[in-house]
Formats: sequence, C-alpha cells, structure tokens
Amino acid sequence: MTSAATLSPTTEPSSRLEKRKARTRAAILQAASALFRANGFEQTSMAQVAEAAQTGVGTVYGYFDSKDEILRELLRLNSIHAVEAYQAAVTADTPAIVRVCKALESMTAYIREHRSILQAAFLSAARDRTVDQQSSVWLHHSIGGLIRDGVARGQLRDVPVETTARMLISTYMLASIGMGAWKGREDDPQTFADLELITRAMLSNP
Repeated sequence: MTSAATLSPTTEPSSRLEKRKARTRAAILQAASALFRANGFEQTSMAQVAEAAQTGVGTVYGYFDSKDEILRELLRLNSIHAVEAYQAAVTADTPAIVRVCKALESMTAYIREHRSILQAAFLSAARDRTVDQQSSVWLHHSIGGLIRDGVARGQLRDVPVETTARMLISTYMLASIGMGAWKGREDDPQTFADLELITRAMLSNP
C-alpha cells in the first residue's frame, strides 16, 4: 500500500503540468502544420495558430519565439519520421546502392508529404540560414554516410562523397518540390524512376 509520505505534494501536480505543457505544445505544432499546408506559411499568423490550437497568442509565444521557430521544429520532427521510415526499409545485409536509393526514396516521400512546409523553409532560409541548415544537415549526414560506407566496402564507386551527396540531395529535393527546371514534374513517378536509374548508374561499382 502506498504511504501518504510517498505522494509528494509537488510531484503529482508537477507531472500533470508537464503533461499539459506537452499537450499544448503538440497542439500548437499540429495547428501550425495544418495551417501552413492549407494557407501557406507567409499567409499564416501566430494569432491563427493560437486560434486553431485553442489557446492564446501569448501562450504560443511562450513556446515558440516566431513562426520560423515553429517551422524549424516541424522540420526536425518530420525528418525523424523520414529516418525511421528508411530504417524500417533496410537490414544489415541490404547492399549499399539499395541503401542509398531507399534513403533518397524516403527523403522524396518526406518532401512530397510536407511539400508546403519545405517550400516555406526555402523562403525562410533567405531570412534565417539556420532553417536551411537544420532542414538539410541530417540529409547530408545520412546520405554522405551511406555513400562513404559503400565506398569503403567496395560496393560503390570511389566518388567525392560530400559533393555527390549534396548533388543527389539537391536534385531529388528540387524535383520533389517542383522548383526550377523540375516545375510540373514533382508528381510524375517517371521522374523519380529515372533519377534512381541515374543514381544506380553513377554509384554502382562495376
């Protein structure tokens, strides 16, 4: 039986407070994500986020200093989900070229699912470089690491790792968002089938 002394008068309320804060933070992020998708990043105000999250504007600012900070956190959380999807698709015996292609496939799915948020990130990066850095650092680290490991194992060509990783990431990313020369091709499955063929031809060790 639990004694009265075990139930500290500060522990239980503190635990409830932390849970309530976590729920409020999650509600703000969920509301912001939905609004960014529906209305666009620039057209969404902190007041609208607060209203959708059923909380006050002051409360939103208590958790996030700006829309850009909300955007950075959404990118971080979404990127974690993309990494988890990739990890579920490979095993220890998966060949290096398949690992690279699966990683790029997961990245593409992540970008297409969160296209409006990532388009906002590109625009926001012009104002705040940390947005661009945070949205891409995990990609460069992951893809570069896969290529480096494949080269070391003799399964991939001995290519300049960092440049190759950046080239692949930027190409797949722009194609997924439909920017520049890729405009109108972002939802064409053949585009990504062709990109995979090129990736395999470029990296596979004969």
